[in-house]
Amino acid sequence: MPEEVVEVVVEEEEIVVEEEETNEDGEDQSEENTDEDEDDPDEEDRVVTIGDPEPEEEKPQTPGWVKKVRKVNRKLESEIRALKRQLEERSSSAETPPELGEAPTLKSCKYDQKVFERELLDYHDRKRKVEAFEAEKKQAVEKQQENWQSRVSRYAERKSEHSFKDFGDAEELVTNTFDVTQQGIIVQGADDAALVVYALGKNPKKLEELSKISDPVEFAVAIGRLESQLKVTSRKAPPPERKVSGKTGGSGVDETLERLRAKAEKTGDYTEVRQHLASKNKE
Repeated sequence: MPEEVVEVVVEEEEIVVEEEETNEDGEDQSEENTDEDEDDPDEEDRVVTIGDPEPEEEKPQTPGWVKKVRKVNRKLESEIRALKRQLEERSSSAETPPELGEAPTLKSCKYDQKVFERELLDYHDRKRKVEAFEAEKKQAVEKQQENWQSRVSRYAERKSEHSFKDFGDAEELVTNTFDVTQQGIIVQGADDAALVVYALGKNPKKLEELSKISDPVEFAVAIGRLESQLKVTSRKAPPPERKVSGKTGGSGVDETLERLRAKAEKTGDYTEVRQHLASKNKE
């Protein structure tokens, strides 16, 4: 549990996704579509955005955010090339485990004592190398497992911290769309894998686009680019409409009380207001 610009608005469970557009220069822009639900007025809704919002009007000079995106793209392209070179080097120089072979015997050495002793020394030397290789391999696997478990635990912690009520639905969509390798890359490589998963789960179009990247290095870079554009902001939910209850009038408003208050405000005498309220309390 990673250019287009996507905004995800979270108001408790409510999400708004900005669909992506590309301008004439090939840079990404977005339009905001908001779909809000009623919520507790004391709660804050959070906005998760990927990238910067579209500028309101064109300017002669290149906007700062466009320059920033171009710079990030150049850096990521350079990282892709570097990672591919590293993978090629590792593949070509991968160490092969030494072969132990059969232990020598006097018979295999044609009963030549000197040959037998020499072959026996070589055999024990190979055995030490094999054991060292296996121990190093086991240690590397254990370290990878510890690192993976740490990332999985971090994912669960961040998932709980974000506390998006519809996180399960978003997570299920990502799990059903990405293969195991792609899911592992997100959990292993993203700083906040939970937020990446949630943002993608709320934007099926972007999710489908990334699912088509089969190269692990390119996919990792794409996720890194997406995460670098994620933003979370908060805003207060609008207060609910106040309902005034009362016994007088079909609208629930005590019209007599309102009339007496209006009169009292002009005369400065609130005697009738107090009398009316006292009579209502007796009821």
